[in-house]
Amino acid sequence: MTRLLIVGCGFPQLSLVRAAKRMGLQVLGADRDPRAVAVKYCDEFFEVSAGDPDAVLDVVRQARPDAITTTGSEVPLKATATVAARAGLPFYADPETVRLCQDKDAMRAGYAAAGLAVPAFARCESLDEAIAFADKRGFPIVVKPSRGWGQRGVARVENLEQLRQAFGEARSHSATAGLPSAMVEEWLEGREVSVNGWIEDGSLVSYCVTERVTVPGNKPLGVMIAEVYPSGLSPADEARAIDEARRGAVALGHTRGPCYSQVAVGPRGCFLFETAARLGGGFDADVTRLASGVDLYERLIGIAVVDTTLERRGPTSSAHGAAIAKFLVGAPGAVTAVKGLDDARAVEGVDDAEVFVPVGGRVFPLTDSAKRAAYVLAHGAHRAEAMARADAALARIRIDTRPDSSVGVKADPPAGAIP
Repeated sequence: MTRLLIVGCGFPQLSLVRAAKRMGLQVLGADRDPRAVAVKYCDEFFEVSAGDPDAVLDVVRQARPDAITTTGSEVPLKATATVAARAGLPFYADPETVRLCQDKDAMRAGYAAAGLAVPAFARCESLDEAIAFADKRGFPIVVKPSRGWGQRGVARVENLEQLRQAFGEARSHSATAGLPSAMVEEWLEGREVSVNGWIEDGSLVSYCVTERVTVPGNKPLGVMIAEVYPSGLSPADEARAIDEARRGAVALGHTRGPCYSQVAVGPRGCFLFETAARLGGGFDADVTRLASGVDLYERLIGIAVVDTTLERRGPTSSAHGAAIAKFLVGAPGAVTAVKGLDDARAVEGVDDAEVFVPVGGRVFPLTDSAKRAAYVLAHGAHRAEAMARADAALARIRIDTRPDSSVGVKADPPAGAIP
């Protein structure tokens, strides 16, 4: 039996682990958290940091897997690419390509060199440099770590006082990832979409474009609470978003495998914000499967096990008119009970529902994407039907927490409204 090591066992890797099990593979999981949501599906588990390439390489040497892969999160992606290169295991991207798709300043510089429209930006190592940018461009501006993920340390700032605080936080987040600087960029109005694609023969093919609905507010900025298909863009605007995503992948030298891109379409045009050499971390590939019938998790495994037929497999299930993955934001505190999950799964049109935090674990304040507490995946004949089914399922899920000051607090309802 083929032994597949999946680096990371959090919710970004949950569907990948499940897909590998369905395919009859022996799944080895690696994560620093033995209570991570996907651990229960693994045949073997190794308690190591998914972001530590040396620790993951030790697992490879000890467990001798036949293949290695990951998805959904930047931290294990970097480690997996590094370990695959060192161990001589197949992977779709080399460490340098991954770096170019993770370092925000290198990414934007690559876009600009290729002639793509990008917001005005600057990499700043000091607060004075950030203030100079704000003086030139005006507020509001966006501050983010030069190297980071999950919207950690990302904020929209309206004035100098907010800039001082946000810059320090962003630079600190980036420093922990090995790059002590921050990015500042102009604020752009527009609708955010995700282009969920696969690079085939060197060119990006889009299988699903989703609207990326985020938590309201300036901090944290851009934490996604729903990916909705169809995107709601006009056919012309959606085609422009796909073209920008395609050009971005070329600009960064990403030539094979999964490609997740964030694009904003607004009054000033179409702007590419991110090219990620992975599948989206918000169950984007699950929405893509419901929208197109193509299972990108199986394709990812196909690369790992060197099965070109599997890597290029077309639709394997029916396509639906609409689909959505929507998250639940919980009340912070120690989890005392989880209720209603089976009821949520029983709602018509719901394909999956999961709570990520076990009883005895903790729900943390929503400072980044990793702090989301649960999700629902649903489909429908049209957008409104899929959204209504997801909301009905989420309403059945209750996560009771015990904060420091009181007990028995019910989880907040899903954050943010979907228009």
